[in-house]
Amino acid sequence: MGKIMTWIGYVFTLIGLAFLVTGGWLFYSDHQFAARAIHAPGVVTDLARKRGHDDDGTTFTAIVQFTDANGQSQEMADSISANPPRFSKGDKVDVLYDPQAPSSAVINDGWGRYFLPGLFSGLGFVFAIIGGTFLVIIITRNRKRIWLQRFGRPVDADFLHVYLDRSVEINGAHPFRVVAQGPDPQTGQLQRYQSEPIWVDPTAQLEGRKLKVLVDPQKPARHFVDLSPVLGKQT
Repeated sequence: MGKIMTWIGYVFTLIGLAFLVTGGWLFYSDHQFAARAIHAPGVVTDLARKRGHDDDGTTFTAIVQFTDANGQSQEMADSISANPPRFSKGDKVDVLYDPQAPSSAVINDGWGRYFLPGLFSGLGFVFAIIGGTFLVIIITRNRKRIWLQRFGRPVDADFLHVYLDRSVEINGAHPFRVVAQGPDPQTGQLQRYQSEPIWVDPTAQLEGRKLKVLVDPQKPARHFVDLSPVLGKQT
């Protein structure tokens, strides 16, 4: 379970960071472009039809004509294709173009300039949050395990049962948890101890066995069920 969550955490975090960097670069490029660009009035002269892959839909791209500072007629395509189309034929739009390369132009509105930067930044933020959450869970769990291995009080507990933890789901699968019963190291009263999530059902190997549980004497709910004799090293 730990290795899977760690890999998921790293992959999602790296994807998120890559998207955030891409979004930041797009925002920066737009800022640099706007600083040197010239405004010009444009008119939508056509709507180019684009058919998606496997005929999964048709979108429309606005074709815009404008006149640059040298009096030359220029034509550009909107950076966004949409259905329904963003514009109609004859619509007037504000165009930003590079005076050194007038064909390099964008429609000067929020969607035209910030859709892609916003999309990459938004996706990057979501992926980074998901990946970071997985990593925080793993780091916190590992710190707890290390602390309990050093300072936890060992308790011999009887194996009770294994159950499927439906509160956790990864790729449509649910992990198992082992439940054991043993004394509270402080009071001696019987307590139930629950293992971390695992991806195999060890019922057959655990029937009739004692399990070692490392317990925080002050907080019995903070414990670690050692399944290494059955499952090997837990990570």
